[in-house]
Amino acid sequence: MTIQSASEIIKQPLFGLKLVVCGYELERKEHRGIAVFSKGLIYSLKEAGAEVWLLTELSPSDIKGKSQLPYSVRRLVFMSRLLDQLSSGEAYPYDDSTLKRWLRNKPLLGWSLSISKVGRQWKRNLFPQRKIRSNQLSFLPLGQLISSPYQSCERLAYLRYIDGIICARDCFTDSFNLAKRRSNQKLQIDLNGFDGIISTSPLNIEPLNTDIFVQTLHDLIPFEYARTLDNLPSFFQRLNATISSRRIFVSKDAEQKYNASILPDTHCDAKRLASKVIYQCPSLHFPEDALDWEANVCELTIQSSEDLHLHSLNPFGFLLFNSSLVPHKNILFALRAFMESGVERLGVKFCITGQPQNDEYSNTVQQLANKHKNIIFTGYVDEATKRHLYLNALALISPSLVEGFGIPVLDAACLGLAAVASPVGSHKEIQQMRDFDTYVVLRSTLDTSDWASAIRKLAMHHQDKVARMSQNDVQALLNKIRENRILRYNLVQKIINIEFTNSICELLSPAKNGKPTRLDLVN
Repeated sequence: MTIQSASEIIKQPLFGLKLVVCGYELERKEHRGIAVFSKGLIYSLKEAGAEVWLLTELSPSDIKGKSQLPYSVRRLVFMSRLLDQLSSGEAYPYDDSTLKRWLRNKPLLGWSLSISKVGRQWKRNLFPQRKIRSNQLSFLPLGQLISSPYQSCERLAYLRYIDGIICARDCFTDSFNLAKRRSNQKLQIDLNGFDGIISTSPLNIEPLNTDIFVQTLHDLIPFEYARTLDNLPSFFQRLNATISSRRIFVSKDAEQKYNASILPDTHCDAKRLASKVIYQCPSLHFPEDALDWEANVCELTIQSSEDLHLHSLNPFGFLLFNSSLVPHKNILFALRAFMESGVERLGVKFCITGQPQNDEYSNTVQQLANKHKNIIFTGYVDEATKRHLYLNALALISPSLVEGFGIPVLDAACLGLAAVASPVGSHKEIQQMRDFDTYVVLRSTLDTSDWASAIRKLAMHHQDKVARMSQNDVQALLNKIRENRILRYNLVQKIINIEFTNSICELLSPAKNGKPTRLDLVN
C-alpha cells in the first residue's frame, strides 16, 4: 500500500465497506423529514468512503414485446422506468394496452381495472413473501448510466452519491404485512456480498449474510398521538425488530421514549448493542451563485401545486409553515394565532407548504385558506421553492404537538431565521445547539395569545427597522439579511454535516487504538 492510498483510507474511514441504505421514504411522493435524513445519510456514507447501494421495492413491469429487444436495451428501459418512479413518487402505466387506456377514461367501466388492482393487493396482503433470496434481487450499477435525463432531476440529486440500486419487489410492503401478524416473523433478505444495511426508519426485516445491521428510530408518534393511521401492532413489531440491531436515534427525546417503552429490562443483550443519538443534517441547499442571485430578489412568485394558481409574496412579509398537513402538526392552532395577532394590518401573510392528505383535517385547512386572502396555501413545493421561501420568510412557525426531530426548525436556526416553535423535546434539543437559542423561540401551545404576541413582536420589530428607510435602503437591507443568512447557513451546514458523518463512522467503524476513526474538519 502506498503512502497516498493509506492517507486516503484515513480520510475515508468507511473505505472498503459495501453498504445498503433502505430507500422506502425516497419512494414517497412527498419528501419530508425522513427522506431528508435518508439523503444526508447517503451523502455521509459516500463522503466517508463507503460503496453505497439503495434498496427499493419498486420493480417496473416487463416490457411488452421484450423478446424482440436485446438484453442491453431491456436493461436500459427497466432502469429508466425505475428512476421515473423514484422521480415522480408514483407508478405510471407504461405498457397499458389501448383497451386499458380506454377503460381508464370510462368511469362506468374502469371499475374492472380497479377490482383487478384490489385483488392483487389482497393477494399480497394475505400471502406476503417471507424470504428474498439473493438471486431474486436485481442489481443495477449506476455506473452503467450514460447521461441519463433522470440524473438531472432535482428529486434524484442523491444519485450522485450511490453506486447502484437493488430492486427487491414489494420488500417493504411485505415486511409491513408480516408485521401485522401474530407470528412476529420478519422478512429475511439475503444480502450476500454486502457488509451491512441501514434502514432510515424501523423495518420488520432480518438481513442475512451481512455483519452490520443498523435501524433508525425517529419517534413513537403512532403510540403517543391517537389520530394517526398507522397499524399499531405492525408499528410495534417494526420497533421490536430494532432490538436485534444497532440503533440510530435522531434525538435524545426519541431515545428516552424508546428505552422507556419499547426496550424491556429483559433485553440486556440489546442494550449492549451500539446505539447513538445522531442529529441529522439540515435540508436546504444553496447554489453557487446564491449570493449573486437569490440574495437580491424584489418579489416572490410561488405556484400552488394544487390549483396551479400563482401567489405573490413580499420578502419578509410572510410567516412560513413548512410541514405535512396532519393533525399533530397543529396548523389550525397556528392559523388562529396568526389571525389573533393582527399582523395582517401590517401586510403580513401566512404561507402554508405541505401535501394535503385526503381527510377532513386537510379539507378544513384548505377551506380556511380559500376564504382568507392573507393565508396562502401552496401545497407541496419543490426544493428550490422551499429554499426561496425560507430565505425570504419573516419567521418560521412550528406548533407541533409531537415531533421526531423538527427539520423545519433546524433549517430556520441554521439560516438565522426566527422560529416560533412548540416546547416538545426535540425542539428543545435544537434550541440548545450552538447559538440557536438566539433564533428559536419556544411557546406553549396551551394558549394562542402567547403565539400571537410572539408573532406581533417579530412583525413590529421588522416594521420599525424599515419604517424610516427609503425604498432603495430597504432593498439594500433585505439583500444584506439574505446574504448573511446564506453565508451563515453554508457554514453551519458544513459543520453539522461533518459531525453527522463522524457520528456515523463512530457507529460503523472498528475502533483504532481505542478511538473511533473520524473525519477532520477541513476546508
